[in-house]
Amino acid sequence: MIHDLAGWSKVLELMPTAMFIRDARHRWVLVNRMGCEYFGIHPDEVIGRSDSELFPPDQAARFAAGDDAVLRSHEVVETEETVTDLQGRVRTLLTRKTCVELDGTPHVLASVTDITELRESEAHVRWLACHDALTGLSNRTALFSRLDAAIARAAGGGGKAALFYLDLDGFKRVNDTYGHLAGDELLVQFGTRLRNLVAPGDTVARIGGDEFALLVEDGGDLDIEAVAEKILVLASMPFDVPANTAFIGTSVGVVPIDADAVAAGEMARKADSALYEAKRARNRHVIYTNELDNALAHRRKVEIALRQALRTGEGLDCYYQPLVRASDGKVIGFEALARWRHAELGAVPPVQFIGVAEETGLIGALGEWILRTACMRLAPMGDMFVAVNVSAVQLRDDRFAAMVLNALAESGLPPHRLELEITETAIVNADSTTVRLLKNLRRDGVRISLDDFGTGYSSLTLLKDLDVDKVKIDRSFVQMAPFADDSAAIVRAVSNLGAALGLCVVAEGVETEQQRAFLREAGCDELQGYLFSAAVPQEGIDRVLGFFPANEPVYSAG
Repeated sequence: MIHDLAGWSKVLELMPTAMFIRDARHRWVLVNRMGCEYFGIHPDEVIGRSDSELFPPDQAARFAAGDDAVLRSHEVVETEETVTDLQGRVRTLLTRKTCVELDGTPHVLASVTDITELRESEAHVRWLACHDALTGLSNRTALFSRLDAAIARAAGGGGKAALFYLDLDGFKRVNDTYGHLAGDELLVQFGTRLRNLVAPGDTVARIGGDEFALLVEDGGDLDIEAVAEKILVLASMPFDVPANTAFIGTSVGVVPIDADAVAAGEMARKADSALYEAKRARNRHVIYTNELDNALAHRRKVEIALRQALRTGEGLDCYYQPLVRASDGKVIGFEALARWRHAELGAVPPVQFIGVAEETGLIGALGEWILRTACMRLAPMGDMFVAVNVSAVQLRDDRFAAMVLNALAESGLPPHRLELEITETAIVNADSTTVRLLKNLRRDGVRISLDDFGTGYSSLTLLKDLDVDKVKIDRSFVQMAPFADDSAAIVRAVSNLGAALGLCVVAEGVETEQQRAFLREAGCDELQGYLFSAAVPQEGIDRVLGFFPANEPVYSAG
């Protein structure tokens, strides 16, 4: 062990990072060459001086407190903080400190790593994931996440809200007459007008080309009619676009969010139905009512038929979409997907009957049927894993964990071959009971996969707290990654994050060899999509086993 200054000086000079030593009175006694380069100092400028002489008082006090903690505990302490260096630059530093004996007295040995660019990059990725690049407004993903939260508050007796869907009337004419730059400028100006109309805590989103949405919280005095009329006025005012003045209008569909509100997708559908009705006459607003469309009656019919199917099993099926290893194209597992064909309704889209199941409380029975069916089918298949989607509604059932373990025991499928896929939004909005349930399942060997990663409000804290095994990059980023810089940045960032945290990274929605090549180069571990195979019935599993090498024909379900 080194106990003298000369010895430490030689060692620290060999270190590839900034390092320094301070004594118990917080005076600098040694700084290596890398430290001098990093801080932009000469050793003579700091040796013998204390932090209080070099840094702002609050910053020096934090440094001193950290040193004192290390000197008392004699343990390694790692901290991350934002500081202002001697040149006035604001940086984010990762500092590791430990106590060493130097000439018979305790000193603090510290190493400093600048992670400013890393944190800025992470913040930019998070911003890209939930904002519209043109207007800076929230995007559809952010809107739906906040809509889920508003629905939860309303269901719990909290504040009400209202969802407004807007579609610009005459926008195509502006693009065709004045060009796309004028159209883009109009969108930016209209977004600013909407933002100024509502309170800071309300949500303004651009959800399509010329489609916008507002989620307005009700503080007890929300006048839906008045807000809708103000939107119409804002849209009718002239827009100053490059070298011209443009005029448009807008149509508005509105749905109140109260204690009877259901899933975000259903609220969006209702707002969209009201918008569709408004656009029949244009430049007006329509508030949703149950009489607006026939879809409600159809959903009732779907619910009745689904209840019957869950009792008898008739028409329900489980399809399987392969997941392949990115490095060599080998099929290593399957995602189980619910399918349903009804004698009268025909093939009912999953998004429709699963939404109905969530709204009506049938999702527990449907999810259990899919889980048990998939476990039974995959159990005899060697090391193949099976991934099963789990609804946020299921996670609120305190019997869910017991059901999963029972299904594994009955099928003989080892827990490590089961992956439960949970959406990022569902996890962010989960309570402590749900988080504890998932941790318990993981301790029993079940793997947890975070679906649609990058589209919500995920963070390193979320990944650490849940201790997930896998993240799936949403298909919206995957499909644009080879030729859109923002999507490519997100894919690379998630891949690097996964590698750093020891997580498996999956890219879904892979449809072209170009996407495949990019994703493999970006560091994704597993791939899934129509490039390899659509979801197949259980009798078709054997046809998609093996390898999917690049640039060779792939199987497509008929």
